[in-house]
Amino acid sequence: MTKKTSKRNRKVRRVKTGIQRLSSKLTQSIVSQSIGEEAMPVVEYLKGKRDISEFQIAKKIRAEVGFVRKMLYALQNHNLVTYFRKKDREKGWYISYWTFNQKGVPELALSIKRNRLQMLKERLKNEQKHEGLFYICPQFCSRMEFEKATEVDFRCPECGKPLQHQDNGKTIERIKENIMEMEQEKAVA
Repeated sequence: MTKKTSKRNRKVRRVKTGIQRLSSKLTQSIVSQSIGEEAMPVVEYLKGKRDISEFQIAKKIRAEVGFVRKMLYALQNHNLVTYFRKKDREKGWYISYWTFNQKGVPELALSIKRNRLQMLKERLKNEQKHEGLFYICPQFCSRMEFEKATEVDFRCPECGKPLQHQDNGKTIERIKENIMEMEQEKAVA
């Protein structure tokens, strides 16, 4: 009986480890998209710890306190960290103590997906509104609607080459496919 229990416990541990890895990858992806790669050392240090001062974080990741504060405030704006402040009795300064909010990651991921979906829908609307009326530079410097192309005499404002008419039917189809995929993911989640 103890052998079965230990095997079961090993399986549970493996599953939990897989979830942790997945959430770690999700965390890295979400933080990179919303704040930037430069915030990752702060996040990695804070994971699994509670109430860590910004000075301690700066010391451990070997960064300037100002940089660490900037990253922490950016993380806080996205609800990925929480903090409280205490007054230092000796110096009279306030010191902030930070904790990583793992629960904020899925919420931010969902928010990013919603924003991306909304942007795709707006782009689809614009592409359909101006269907067949786009002009593009042969060097791919710029792409513009008919009205704007007439303003620049059908010449690329970047390189000066003549603009070519572009059929945006494929673009519309690709955007529709992306929207459908995202909505299916949303329905599954």
